[in-house]
Amino acid sequence: MNKLILPTLKGKMGDWLYYVTLLPFKEVAKRISLADEIHKDKGLSRMIQRKVTSRTKDIVNYIKTQDQRFFNSLILGIYGGSPQWQEIDIDKKSNDLSEEQLEYLNRTFGILTLNGEEKIFAIDGQHRSKAIKDTIKKDPTFSDEEIAVIFISHKKTTEGEIRTRRLFSTLNRYAKPVSISEIIALDEEDNCAIITRNIVEYFHLLKGKILFNQNRSISQANYDAFTNIIVLYDLVKILLTNSSVYGIKSKGEEIKIFTKKRQSDETNNVKQNYVESIFIELFERLPVLEKFIQKNYIDRSKLKSSLLFKPIGQNILFSVLKIGIDNNIKIKVLDFFETHDFSLRNPSWRKIFYNEETGNIKTDKSLQKYAVQIILKKIGLNVKLTPKDLDVHNNFNITL
Repeated sequence: MNKLILPTLKGKMGDWLYYVTLLPFKEVAKRISLADEIHKDKGLSRMIQRKVTSRTKDIVNYIKTQDQRFFNSLILGIYGGSPQWQEIDIDKKSNDLSEEQLEYLNRTFGILTLNGEEKIFAIDGQHRSKAIKDTIKKDPTFSDEEIAVIFISHKKTTEGEIRTRRLFSTLNRYAKPVSISEIIALDEEDNCAIITRNIVEYFHLLKGKILFNQNRSISQANYDAFTNIIVLYDLVKILLTNSSVYGIKSKGEEIKIFTKKRQSDETNNVKQNYVESIFIELFERLPVLEKFIQKNYIDRSKLKSSLLFKPIGQNILFSVLKIGIDNNIKIKVLDFFETHDFSLRNPSWRKIFYNEETGNIKTDKSLQKYAVQIILKKIGLNVKLTPKDLDVHNNFNITL
């Protein structure tokens, strides 16, 4: 391995000394291994590597297709070889600096030289490192792109391995995953998120009627919101993608691509207009929704309030609607929900969804799936049932 000279900042946090620098992708591909050095038992290292390998394909695709690509820093353990740190002297005469400032800059700025015999492995950023390796292997044109890295010293002793393992687990344990609400609010690649945001901001029927919370629930005390942003995102995804609808194959955009690679604004505008047209049709056809728009009020605490104002009811409605659209029976779906009492006042739905002892609504996915299936049967579309589905059907034995 050739010698490598890197511009570097030296820092200290706790009892860790670390060095911040830049590595070209080609050097990442050549020099960095995964977590092989954390465990003496290579079976444990292979377990980590298998986990990493299974998750890098999407990152490779991101590197190759996204012009605005950017990664967080890699944290790398380094040992062996002969790394050399050399401070850079800053000329005080050409800078208006105090002695204290000059001393700080001199001990912070420097050059790190690697002689090529070092062992370097990823402590945090295994997936990014592997993705960069895979990318360079297939397409060397990315070789000169750079990523920020942080080097820390790893000692090849029992105590050193414990220390590095502790850092590895700490970084991974306390790295908070991005929540679904944050994805919807910020993601510029997920077309469903982009369309959801645009609907929230610009669609007149739902403007001011969408809650912003961290989960899919809606408080019974809320009276003026139609749904929340996470459920709205779910509904957009049901309408536009080929995501399975309670086990039933669906038509639409390929979900793995549509939620990870941004389409043109013109294409998304067409998709958004389609989603909005569905909402307009629902609010015009279904009396309970039309009444809500007119009064801007719904009492969710009463059993007679429609399940269309609860997340489970909205998921059921849009799932049945999507299947109906796919099978050219959308009118039958709208006719059903226009005339049907879709509330807990209806004995069928009360039996399925209401817990008489606690007074709470049961939200089990199996019950929602059952509801979709019996509604589809009612409007003339039979779907294939699994053994678990049959158990639920036999348990309730409800005919709408």
